[in-house]
Amino acid sequence: MKPLIALTSEAGTLSAKRGAFCQSAYSEAIARAGGLPVILPLTREPETLRQFLHRCDGLLLTGGADVSHKFYSPRMSARQRALIRDVDEVRDEMEIFLTRAALRRKIPVLGICRGIQVMNVALGGTLLPDVPRHSHPQPDVLLHKLRWASASKIRAAIGESPVNSSHHQALDQVAPKLRVIAWAEDGIIEAVEHTTAQFCWGVQFHPERLLKVAPQIRRLFTAFCTASSRRAVLRSRRQSHAV
Repeated sequence: MKPLIALTSEAGTLSAKRGAFCQSAYSEAIARAGGLPVILPLTREPETLRQFLHRCDGLLLTGGADVSHKFYSPRMSARQRALIRDVDEVRDEMEIFLTRAALRRKIPVLGICRGIQVMNVALGGTLLPDVPRHSHPQPDVLLHKLRWASASKIRAAIGESPVNSSHHQALDQVAPKLRVIAWAEDGIIEAVEHTTAQFCWGVQFHPERLLKVAPQIRRLFTAFCTASSRRAVLRSRRQSHAV
C-alpha cells in the first residue's frame, strides 16, 4: 500500500497575490520512494489540519523562508530581527501545529532545511537568525562533509556522503526531545533525530536536490516512505474495523 505523504507548501506572491506552492523536487523524491505526495494548502485552521492528518500517513516539512522570531525568541533584539526575512506566520503556525499533532498521532515526520528548524521550534528549541556562508547559489553541489555521531539512523540510511548547503538560519538551542546526530565542519547542526518517536528525522541540507549527484541520498526518502507505509497499513485496518 502506497502511503499518502502530506507536503507542506511554501508561501509566495505572484502579481501581488499571495499563494502557496511546492518545488517539484520534493514530490518527485517521494514518488520515486513509493509514496503518494499531496501538497497542503496554507491555513491556520486547526480542524482543517486535523482532517488532513487523519487521512495522511507521513508529514514532510519542506524548505523555504525564515521562521518568525515570535515563535522561539519573542524578545530578540532589533539588530537580530533585521536579519530575518520573508516570514509567513500563517505557515509558521500551520507547520508547528502539524508537527506537534503528527507526533501525538505517531505519524512519521521528515523535516528538510526549514523543516528541521520548524521541528526544533515546535518542540521547544531556538534558532540562529542568520548563519553566514551557508547559503550557496548552486543547490545541487556537494559542498561539505558531515561529522556524525557514532549511532545514527540517518547515517545508517544514507552513509557519509557530502551534502549541499542552502540556508541562512540554523538550530541554536536544541529541543529536549531531539538528539543532534550530525554537524557541519564549522559546528552548525545538520541533522537530528527524535529521542522517542518511531520516525522523526530532520536534516539541514536539501536531499531532494542531490538524487542525481549522490544517489545514496534517496535512501532517506525510502526510509521515510517505508515508515509511512506501516502507518498506512494500520490506518487501513482501523478503517476496515470501523465499517
